[in-house]
Amino acid sequence: MAVGMAAVAVVATAAGVTATKTTEWPRQRAAAPGPAAAQPGGDRTGNNLGVGCVVALPDSPDTVRIRVLDAGASAGVVDATATQLRERQFVVVGDTAGTTDPRDSHPAALRYGPLAIGAANLLRAELRGDTTMWFDPDRRDDTIDLALGATFTRLATVTEVNQSLVAAGEPTAPPQCSTPTSPTPSR
Repeated sequence: MAVGMAAVAVVATAAGVTATKTTEWPRQRAAAPGPAAAQPGGDRTGNNLGVGCVVALPDSPDTVRIRVLDAGASAGVVDATATQLRERQFVVVGDTAGTTDPRDSHPAALRYGPLAIGAANLLRAELRGDTTMWFDPDRRDDTIDLALGATFTRLATVTEVNQSLVAAGEPTAPPQCSTPTSPTPSR
């Protein structure tokens, strides 16, 4: 009976969640003139083969490394968001002053590699509003770039984060990943 009640609570919570627009965009490779050449870690078509990906959600925010960038956010929003993320126990790396990312016009955009798929999904739940997800299979670190656009307003509340995590379910590996792996410490 307890399991049944828990399932009803999860369904009821998920039903109350407003959908957040997210898109997984694999990094596009420019086609080189002439015959296809093998890419590092990839095949002759430029597809990454053998890329091990960490898709598990992190056990704690203090294992998630974030670089906060300004993509047109209102004055003070980048620094305030970085401070709030630190208060939520995330690791904000680098200095946010003068860091810009003009490549996206959404409220928020996340750029991450194979070592940060689960972490990027956790961070996406922390963000309020539309979030664009950019996966780069060639990225070798576990740091996530968070670019805040002109329409970014705030982080999600604890309730909104929990609802978003329930609605999203477990992260899945992009097609470029050959092997989902468990997280390894980066420090």
